[in-house]
Amino acid sequence: MASTILYKFRASTNFESISMPGSSARLFDVKRAIVKAKKLDRSTGGGMQLEFDLSVMNAMTNEEYDDENMLLPRGTRVIVQRLPAAKGQGLLARIARADAGISNAGVLKYGNAAASDRGFYTIESTHNEEDEFVDANKQSQNNASNANNVNVNANGNVNNE
Repeated sequence: MASTILYKFRASTNFESISMPGSSARLFDVKRAIVKAKKLDRSTGGGMQLEFDLSVMNAMTNEEYDDENMLLPRGTRVIVQRLPAAKGQGLLARIARADAGISNAGVLKYGNAAASDRGFYTIESTHNEEDEFVDANKQSQNNASNANNVNVNANGNVNNE
């Protein structure tokens, strides 16, 4: 039994169909089929192919699909957006690794997994914010205890104890 997934790019007005074997299809296979159908795997002008990724979102619920192993049931309508990707992290590189039988598990990841899977780099701080928070609390407690030791006499003069 073949499944049909309907897709369109964000700027497009009409959905197009791609046929996939089985009653559901992996998101990665859907992306691969879209790349082949739209001929996005060919470079223009003989130059280097640009790195990109495809963001896929459910057209009805606006849920973005992040897990490429997720199964999409037949008849699913998705909206596709082409996004830039870091060198070697794009969809074409992942397709080439899959075709060669190389696992994507060895790919170095930066930042959080969702951003890294798209090829975007994020910076995570190793500084602990709780340390600053504790220090700020200690400072405010010290200021409060110092404020309790201040006396004002009848003439308006301030005396610290």
